[in-house]
Amino acid sequence: MKTLAALAVSIDLVAVVSACQNIIGSTPLKVGDCFNYLNTTDANGDSINVPAAVDCARPHSDEVFSVFDYPNASGFPGYEQIGTVQQSRCEADFATYVGTTYDKTSYTINYDAPDEQAWATGDHQIMCLPEDAKGGQLTGSARGTKK
Repeated sequence: MKTLAALAVSIDLVAVVSACQNIIGSTPLKVGDCFNYLNTTDANGDSINVPAAVDCARPHSDEVFSVFDYPNASGFPGYEQIGTVQQSRCEADFATYVGTTYDKTSYTINYDAPDEQAWATGDHQIMCLPEDAKGGQLTGSARGTKK
């Protein structure tokens, strides 16, 4: 019976390792990358979501359409200021990437920006992500779709 239990654990570990092979982790996301979030636990045992790369032709929750560093800031600018910059820049970049303006699209824009702790470690990067406005999965890239 122990052999069977060990085999089941071994199979489960292989499944987890296989699922995690495409986790982006420390590799920076770039424009055109599509991903889903994979729920896992960190070193403290806390539940976290990490992006796992997928081919854009497969269903996915997010796609990166713009990546930029917060401009001209020496200290943490505050969440409101980051929000203002990301909204303005992401909406402008959205029109270039998708081919239509944000007010005429079937997408919504999600943002990923550093919190105060990440900022202190040197992370000033903001990512802009189109998502399905109805909360569903996307299939195919949003690039040039004009929708």
